[in-house]
Amino acid sequence: MNKKFLFALPLLAGASWAGAAYYTGTQTQGAYDQMLAQFNRIDRFTLVNEIYSAGLLNSSAVTRVMDSAEPDASVLFRLRHAINHSPIAVDEGNVRMNVATIETTLLREGSLPESVSELMMNFSQAEPFQINTSVGFDGTTSNEISVSSYEQQIDGVAVRFKGLDYTAIIDGDSIVGSGRIGELVIHSDAGTVRLMPGDMTTDLRRSSEFAYTGSYGIEFDKLTFTSADNMLLDMALQSIGFQSDTQIANELLQSQARFWIGNIDTLLPLNSVSVDTRVFNIPVSGLSQYVDAIRQLSRPVDQHSPDTAVIDAAVAANSPIIGPGTGLNYTMKLSNDGGDATLAYEMSVIDRSAANYPAGGLASLSTLRDLLNVVQLEAHLDADAVAVDMTPLAMLMSTPEALQVVIADGASYRVDLNLADLILTINGNPLSLEELIGDSIDTPLVDVIGLQRL
Repeated sequence: MNKKFLFALPLLAGASWAGAAYYTGTQTQGAYDQMLAQFNRIDRFTLVNEIYSAGLLNSSAVTRVMDSAEPDASVLFRLRHAINHSPIAVDEGNVRMNVATIETTLLREGSLPESVSELMMNFSQAEPFQINTSVGFDGTTSNEISVSSYEQQIDGVAVRFKGLDYTAIIDGDSIVGSGRIGELVIHSDAGTVRLMPGDMTTDLRRSSEFAYTGSYGIEFDKLTFTSADNMLLDMALQSIGFQSDTQIANELLQSQARFWIGNIDTLLPLNSVSVDTRVFNIPVSGLSQYVDAIRQLSRPVDQHSPDTAVIDAAVAANSPIIGPGTGLNYTMKLSNDGGDATLAYEMSVIDRSAANYPAGGLASLSTLRDLLNVVQLEAHLDADAVAVDMTPLAMLMSTPEALQVVIADGASYRVDLNLADLILTINGNPLSLEELIGDSIDTPLVDVIGLQRL
């Protein structure tokens, strides 16, 4: 984001107080329109300026939020913006000096379906949500977002939500924010689900039209379920979180995400779990094509469309972001009273410098052999035997099929797989894919997966 559509307009040098205020007010509409255009890059909703009234010290605007950009799109709801753009003003007894303050609330009069209006009545405050934006002279904006508490009971299910507060500071292309999500309780005849408060953090920078770098995360204190009639179903999960970090270097995107549950209290033999996912060497140049293709996939699909058409679209979406060295890494870690277990795999495209990288690039792949020749894979399982033996997986590990690939020495269970150069290596034993697959290795890709060429 940048200053020109965040209502952050520089004051004219030497202008009088009134002149500066009027300049800001009359120029804000253009910035407002550009901001709507920016938001409308997201296909899920379309924002349309319905009314903009500029004044000397105050302006107002109404935005329609539509369910699509189609001519017959329905209005989901309207937002009302009260803009105070005098350089100096007094808010709640305090003097402020900035370009503008914008208060955004839900417009109710004649804009909400009856069912939505009834839903709004369950919020504890007159305004179900409010966004207070303060725009500084340097273009920095502070956005305070609040959602009021909510209670509803319907069909024997009671829902209670304590609300949300979030503050985001936007400075040029950077967004830094933090907030807290209130407690959520859902109660029914079956039992009670209680999600304790959680914290959100954001530290992002817009690096391109389609990519943000930086981190964001959320962590909840505790999640519990208390059964009304079966204590065996009771559970308590503590420290539940998600954290993501994305960076761009040399026009390649690297992103990693982590989900974790720090403590698990159930009848299951499981104390904690974490899942780490990493994608690497994603060509930034292909992100725009990827986003456009994903948007098309998100639209309603004709139920009579052949499956191959849908699959073709999926491949078309992912092809632009796959290049030399592009890969995916996945690691899951679990623990119980018996020890730890780790399952990890990494799959990637070979580097352009590899001897068997195709001269015509990835677009020239035409057979299953071609595809397998540019893919490399590693997979590992390392688990304490006592930990596994406490679970139903112990029965699986003792089957003849598992014993062909799992090394069990009494202390641990281990598996090491490697695929490279058409050789599959299992625990140090190499196997030729040409011998395993036979003539099928030269099957055209279009026959293997029913797709057009990558």
